[in-house]
Amino acid sequence: MIFGKPKPTVTQDDKDWVEEAFIWLEKQYGQDYLKNVQTIEPTKEFFPLDFKGTEDNTEQLTKMICDYMQIKDAKIELYYFSDKPLELSEGIVTTSSEHGNKQDSQGALGTYTQTDNDTFSIGIEMEVLKDPIGLIATIAHELSHLTLLGEGRLKENDEELTDLNTIALGFGIFTANSIFKFTQWSGTSHHGWQTQRRGYIPEQVAAYGLALLTNYQKKDDSWTKYLNSSVKKLYDKNIKYLRTTTDDIKFK
Repeated sequence: MIFGKPKPTVTQDDKDWVEEAFIWLEKQYGQDYLKNVQTIEPTKEFFPLDFKGTEDNTEQLTKMICDYMQIKDAKIELYYFSDKPLELSEGIVTTSSEHGNKQDSQGALGTYTQTDNDTFSIGIEMEVLKDPIGLIATIAHELSHLTLLGEGRLKENDEELTDLNTIALGFGIFTANSIFKFTQWSGTSHHGWQTQRRGYIPEQVAAYGLALLTNYQKKDDSWTKYLNSSVKKLYDKNIKYLRTTTDDIKFK
């Protein structure tokens, strides 16, 4: 039986974008830094805390992620919001995020605002506090805004590049695993399911970014055991392609 040549899981346009983005990220952080970025795993070794889905946990995780991303001397103010409908006494249905000055948070799991040169405001949706993988992914994404916008690497916001930046800085497991969320529920007489799409890049793009970084670093990838099954399948296809291709890969 003749097997075809291994292929990436992304379109040519997405492949080019990921590779060009990583070239840009290498220039921003330096080759030595990216070569040695540690892949952060969802274990007690990396996050030694008793997770209860509290605001205290969120503050602890934010400090830990700052350390992993080497974010120093930044004043980070956390606040929390909810976009779930609330019925007021007057019968008006609204959301809690409308009561303050954080209206731009609606529909998002996290928000980022720079208030001055070294003070940054990050908002976290209350719903994500109970989901450790989603919470870490959200914090990592918002802190990636800080490393890109706050530290002057970007002049204008780019959400897709910000997601890819979390992969380059070691948080790819969390970003990739939180993209697609499937939940089931049941009651006394009925049951159902719900899907939710998170983030700004699809699973196949995240998986290619993970494989590209792994191939670039030439490191062991035993950490892939923490990827969910769909992302792991995509990653395996991409790493096989990258390790066997004779194509002109820009990012090496």
